[in-house]
Amino acid sequence: MPRLGMHSSSRLSLAVVSVLFVFLSVGHTFKSQDIPPRVDYAPVAAQLEKMIAHEMQDKKLPALSIALVDDQEIVWAKGFGMADREKKIPATAETVYRVGSVSKLFTDIGIMQLVEAGRIDLDAPVTKYLPDFQSRNSFDKAITLRQLMSHRSGLVREPPVGNYFNDSNPSLAQAVASLNSTELVYEPEKRIKYSNAGISVVGFVLEKTQEKPFAKYLKQAVIEPLGLQKSAFVPEPEIIKDLAKAYMWSYDGREFDAPTFQLGMSPAGSMYSTVTDLGRFMSILFNGGKSTSGHILKKETLEKM
Repeated sequence: MPRLGMHSSSRLSLAVVSVLFVFLSVGHTFKSQDIPPRVDYAPVAAQLEKMIAHEMQDKKLPALSIALVDDQEIVWAKGFGMADREKKIPATAETVYRVGSVSKLFTDIGIMQLVEAGRIDLDAPVTKYLPDFQSRNSFDKAITLRQLMSHRSGLVREPPVGNYFNDSNPSLAQAVASLNSTELVYEPEKRIKYSNAGISVVGFVLEKTQEKPFAKYLKQAVIEPLGLQKSAFVPEPEIIKDLAKAYMWSYDGREFDAPTFQLGMSPAGSMYSTVTDLGRFMSILFNGGKSTSGHILKKETLEKM
């Protein structure tokens, strides 16, 4: 399982999420949903604004939102550019983006909650929970959840069905089933190999064992207890109304709307969120996993992640 890269002595962190790929000039006035910088962080915010302006122009970003977190407080949060340039809607700290691989952490927390409860064994063969999962494995070693969550299972990077280039809107079950046509690239535990496919399998374990659609289970078990107001693994109405419109561009000057289809491997990369929600999540991590509704995970479990 990937480490969070945070320690008790590190109480300052950034949550930055951007949507590609069209630059618009950056304004310096705060919108109503933004959070002005706390006085002691004003110089930091000023320097970051300069960096953001440069990066937006250099990378042709139409919108970017940022939250600066100090322990239990979001000390600055602001949107830059336009969430929807056709409708002239500016980006704010409450603009929603699909947050990519940050999604994996929430999927893994869902599993670790069940591990703490003694209902899931990280080191059991994953076929204990998914008997039909039969990716071709010529090695004398079974794949486990621990290996999948730490990118050491040897699975291919992307599932044949449900990847970033597959717009057929397949289900998570179909994406995981497609892995039965693949062969392990490496022996389990032999090497680290990043795998969206592996986290898809992890999410499907949640779906099968908890007998609920993955997105619904994660919402109830992880997202809502964390107190995240505008986060989900599916584009709910509250998500769609504040979702930034993304564009893509090519090096020969063409520009077009970015695809919006849902990925079959949703546990690995389909979470929607805002930087303020992610900032609140970071504060919970800084607080040893404790939210207003109780512990999401025990502190010792978080420290092992």
